[in-house]
Amino acid sequence: MDSRIDIASLIVAICVAAYAAIMLDYLALNGLGLSITQLRHLSMVAAVFVALPVAMDFLRARPDNVE
Repeated sequence: MDSRIDIASLIVAICVAAYAAIMLDYLALNGLGLSITQLRHLSMVAAVFVALPVAMDFLRARPDNVE
């Protein structure tokens, strides 16, 4: 099985993520009434909680690579 990433799929995924971020920003600012400072703080906390498990997965020792 080939594990190459299709460039078209990558572009579509980035565009969909950007569109979702724009819609969530609009909802948070206008619908929920958050300020830009509050939104920035909440987004940084969310980014840490998303990145932490990803970083821990990459940094853990894998049984097949231990010598």
